[in-house]
Amino acid sequence: MENKGYYSTFTLSYKDYKGALIDPVIHGGSYSIPTKNVDFLTWKRNMETGKYWLKLHTMSSKEIRLQVSIEELNTIMKACGNDECIFGEPI
Repeated sequence: MENKGYYSTFTLSYKDYKGALIDPVIHGGSYSIPTKNVDFLTWKRNMETGKYWLKLHTMSSKEIRLQVSIEELNTIMKACGNDECIFGEPI
């Protein structure tokens, strides 16, 4: 199954290189974005794998595409300021 240009790994960092707390940053092998620069998120479930295709839409009209589990989706949603939103499995 083709992953359509979606990254399959990411790291969520809350500290800078000196150990000081910062706004969360989502980064991987060839991208990095502070969560404060994410305008909104969209996602769709891949019915074949059970994973989610997640797009982080930036304020500059760019997007970062990730392939994530439901737990990772909720982690990113919280990091992007959606503390009260918890997405569950579709019925």
